[in-house]
Amino acid sequence: MPNTAHAYEHVEGIYLPIAVGVFVLVLGTLLVLLIAGARRRTPGRRSQALVLETAYACVLAAVVAFLLWVTFTAETPIDRTAAHPGVRIKVIAAQWSWRFIYADGVSVADVDTWHPTPAYVPTGSEVEFVGSSEDVIHGFWVPGLHYQRQFVPGYTTRLDLLFQAPGYYGGECSVLCGEDHSEMHFAIRAVSPQRFAVWLAHEAARQGVSS
Repeated sequence: MPNTAHAYEHVEGIYLPIAVGVFVLVLGTLLVLLIAGARRRTPGRRSQALVLETAYACVLAAVVAFLLWVTFTAETPIDRTAAHPGVRIKVIAAQWSWRFIYADGVSVADVDTWHPTPAYVPTGSEVEFVGSSEDVIHGFWVPGLHYQRQFVPGYTTRLDLLFQAPGYYGGECSVLCGEDHSEMHFAIRAVSPQRFAVWLAHEAARQGVSS
């Protein structure tokens, strides 16, 4: 799985200059036509206008086709899930809380807080999040990875994320979901696989579940 932050930064680096170029092209074309129209004493020939309009439409169609290709090329590998992820974590979203449940029963939960307890993940391998919502649509957004997916009631959303560098990754709900939406935060802390194993064993003992 590619690094989502790098993948989307790459797409942004293509979209932004093209957007500026198209804006300049459209604005320049309008100015040229306005000035030329104001100076022309007789109407231009329809055949000339048709050639210009056709060329303009072809250029814009080519730009759109290229951007679609860039987008799908970046999104397709990101949307794939690994057959054997390093860790699988169930994520339950509800008004207005997040709960992360690991395979051995260890769980991390936060309700209406700006300072959530982080859920730990290992670096260097795919982490699969199996997300669901208990009530309304919630957005699972990790700004540090440029990643967002919606959890829809009645559906299970599977997604893989790769944490290449240790650190704290803040997250929040990106969909207006009710009165305390603004406080619906979560946190993920990426650590080395060895430190993750120690943390998981400690939490299993503390919470009284078998590891």
